[in-house]
Amino acid sequence: MPSWFLLCEPGPFPAAENMARDEHLFHRCHEAKGGYLRLYAWERPTFSIGVSQKASRVLDLDFIRASGCEYVRRVTGGKAVLHHREITYAVASSEDLFFRQHDLHRSYMLISRVLVQAIRSLGVDAELSKGSSSELSRSHNPCFSFPTPHEVEVGNRKIVGSAQKRDHQALLQHGSIPLAMDYDLYAAGARFPAQALRRSMATWGDVSSRGAQELKNALVRAFEEFTACPLVPLEFSAADRERISSLRSKYASDAWNLSV
Repeated sequence: MPSWFLLCEPGPFPAAENMARDEHLFHRCHEAKGGYLRLYAWERPTFSIGVSQKASRVLDLDFIRASGCEYVRRVTGGKAVLHHREITYAVASSEDLFFRQHDLHRSYMLISRVLVQAIRSLGVDAELSKGSSSELSRSHNPCFSFPTPHEVEVGNRKIVGSAQKRDHQALLQHGSIPLAMDYDLYAAGARFPAQALRRSMATWGDVSSRGAQELKNALVRAFEEFTACPLVPLEFSAADRERISSLRSKYASDAWNLSV
């Protein structure tokens, strides 16, 4: 049986659907050893926050609602991200390559190295960040305002923002690769200066003329090289869709999104 699967979603989804699908893959990894790479997009501009963040503290919810955007609380950690014109990736796995003498930080670094390889294969000089001061990591600043250790940078500007959830058996890591950025929207929703975001982050459009599909293909190739096996296309069964539907209700509720 194949151990790694690929979901290249054909179109964008609402925030609750995207987060439900990612969490469902995490649960599947607890039921059978395996791994998944999911590539997807968002139906509307969406602000996502880390699982331990309080939405009312880090987001301007009135502005976000008035602007027709969505907001959602992730099951992973990290800071506030605006998902809009981007490629979003998710990796869920219970494979030994992440759990044989590897903790969260090392598994995070392994995935970041795959992202670097994919970006470099398209002629962009990406590298792993050495991180920022602990003051920034404890702040309410948005995700792309500073790099954490082992995140991906180009020209000292952050180009991928990622977060991970991990237990003793499986992990889920997902992240944002902006193709372009509406800095004013991100800044207003996350209560942070737009000019500071422009200095701290880069988008794919800033660093490459290659298209989004080329970047997706490079990500798939890099993960296939990393796992040393082909990624087999996956379609969700009726049972999968039923479980995703239950999780979707969670992520669509303010009981989840506004808690903490």
